[in-house]
Amino acid sequence: SECPDGSTCCKLSSGQWGCCPLPQAVCCSDGEHCCPNGYTCDVAEGTCTKGDKTEIPVSKTIQALKKIVQAKIVVCPGGQSECPDGSTCCKLSSGQWGCCPLPEAVCCSDGEHCCPNGYTCDVEAGSCTKGDKTTIPLSTKIQALKRIIKANIVVCPDGESECPDGSTCCKLSSGQWGCCPLPQAVCCSDGEHCCPNGYTCDVAEG
Repeated sequence: SECPDGSTCCKLSSGQWGCCPLPQAVCCSDGEHCCPNGYTCDVAEGTCTKGDKTEIPVSKTIQALKKIVQAKIVVCPGGQSECPDGSTCCKLSSGQWGCCPLPEAVCCSDGEHCCPNGYTCDVEAGSCTKGDKTTIPLSTKIQALKRIIKANIVVCPDGESECPDGSTCCKLSSGQWGCCPLPQAVCCSDGEHCCPNGYTCDVAEG
């Protein structure tokens, strides 16, 4: 969660984070209000007090904008296996999918090894070659994780990115898919934030 510059993050009564529209504010214990720095909350009276006399109304804490995190997963062809972000799906000699721990890698024909992008596999020599001189050791592929297709996952429209249950797929400004940690959320136009269902994004105000 994040709040606009000049505001303060306060825990809401729901347990989520909210934004108090005051800098370095005091968050009131009711999880709904806040007071300026140096003041004390008097929730019963609905005021902020300072010393014996100064009283001002408490400020309302608003729901914080949720930060969308990038959906980080590589789904192998067929949609049954998956690899960590930054890796490549390669067929193993068993016919199952494995994960090469390199992005956009070259899968070697032996079904066991892989090389970095732009290199050629030399399985007999146990190396990856580039041009006439550059040689590096082959990387070993590992068994891919099997995808458990249940109702506890949200698959994004591209069919490859996925988000945890109870979250929403939103397009990031990069064009990739990200996960908003709210169900059926509203994705904001800035490609970075989202709001709860039924709310409207006010990105300028945060």
